[in-house]
Amino acid sequence: MSSLIQSYNEALGLFTQTEEKIASFIMTNPEAALELSVNALSSRLNVSPSMVVKASQKMGFTGYSQLKLAVASELNVLVQREKSTILIQDLDAYEDLVSSTIREAYSRLSEDDLKKAAELLVESENIDIYAFGFDAVAGHDLYLKMLQSGKRVKLIENGYEQMISAYNLKDDSVVVAISSTGTSVDLLDALKFSEKTGASVITITPAGSRLSTYSNVNLESYYSKLIFPEGGLITRIVQLMILDVLYLKFLQISGKNFEEKYSKFREVLHFKRRGTKKERD
Repeated sequence: MSSLIQSYNEALGLFTQTEEKIASFIMTNPEAALELSVNALSSRLNVSPSMVVKASQKMGFTGYSQLKLAVASELNVLVQREKSTILIQDLDAYEDLVSSTIREAYSRLSEDDLKKAAELLVESENIDIYAFGFDAVAGHDLYLKMLQSGKRVKLIENGYEQMISAYNLKDDSVVVAISSTGTSVDLLDALKFSEKTGASVITITPAGSRLSTYSNVNLESYYSKLIFPEGGLITRIVQLMILDVLYLKFLQISGKNFEEKYSKFREVLHFKRRGTKKERD
């Protein structure tokens, strides 16, 4: 399930002034938007129907009808959430939310896809990680994991820099694109470029999303309890779980090769800690 608020945030830099006006109205008046047809909405906002469609497409939807379905879906989730009175400030409720979310998402992960993704990471010479916003939290987690394993790895959060990276990839490189929505135009453009270089692509995004169609393997990030607006809470929990499971598979496949590289990492840590201790003394 895609997060509508994040689709909107990712598209903000791409909207024209008129498109932003349309998208902003839909986001702030979701109930009203559901009652309006394309023509009715365009008349209310004094814009052309084609502009309503374009604004919807920039948010990652085929048109206004599909956008309305997403609005209806998230409003329904919000209503169910309110009925169940789950409050994040309630620690027990938060614990239940986290455990049920992880169980659901884990049950949808394919063992074959995990193995394939881990093998791509093991065999790669260079790993470039593409992520934006809240998704960059997971990106940074993967960056640190791969860094300590001895891989040459970069975390790139800027769309322009992602394009440059994708253009200069080689067939021994792997791109890991992380998106809770799978609709980011910047990420899609970068993956289109990476496809031409022969680099392998791993996506961590909802199944069936546009982004997932540009990958060699997609690790499905599944969210049944997104709320409106979601704010990166559920998405981050699922993404970090997927990366932990992927990393365990990576370690399993790497075997002694990882142990040798990790020993160098421990040497660096020991040296750094020793230096810090001397400074304190």
